[in-house]
Amino acid sequence: MCGRYTISETVSKLKVSFCFKNSLNLQPRFNLAPGQAAPILTADDRGSRHLTMMDWGFLSENYKIKSGATNRMINARSETLLEKKSFKDAAVSQRCLILADGFYEWKHDGGGKKAYYIYKKDHKSFAFAGLWRSEGNHTHLGFDTKSFVIVTREAVTSVKQIHHRMPFILNEEQCETWLNGTVAAATNMLNGNYHIELNYHEVSDRVGNVKNDDSSLCDKFTQPQLRLF
Repeated sequence: MCGRYTISETVSKLKVSFCFKNSLNLQPRFNLAPGQAAPILTADDRGSRHLTMMDWGFLSENYKIKSGATNRMINARSETLLEKKSFKDAAVSQRCLILADGFYEWKHDGGGKKAYYIYKKDHKSFAFAGLWRSEGNHTHLGFDTKSFVIVTREAVTSVKQIHHRMPFILNEEQCETWLNGTVAAATNMLNGNYHIELNYHEVSDRVGNVKNDDSSLCDKFTQPQLRLF
């Protein structure tokens, strides 16, 4: 399950990489968490891409404001998108690109857990496959917002030892298929051959606190050596 990620690239560079024209005042994010707003790309009826902000996580039917992120669905399994009531409609007509440049995952090790930062070998930004929807059914709470979930898949070999699942990271051609292709084309893409080169390294457990959001969270962390004397 993907529960934290980063997007630190500038809007000007993202425009070149992902072919959209409108601008937003984006701040670098190094510890983006469920319930927080994040930059998302959607497509209009002509296939043109638009940058917008949405909240991470579909609201559950019994969502309560005081419960926050704990009442959100943040991931959707690629293998069952069209089978799940919560995701089926969005998988048909409301697919999106979630802009990122890395994500965090935790590995249970010897009774504890360690945090790892995972990113492309070329260190370039990328897009997760995502779904979005309007939360109009929660207007009784006093708001109507748009939210998104990250589509996940079985982890590739290079990171499987960290976690058995990972976000579905799209290449340039797959981005277009996911945004503007037919349901059949998008589904075939999810189920087709998949290859991506990823690196990872251990990071500080500071990333576990959502209040921490600085670039040092991505830095390689080395466990302190025990001193014999």
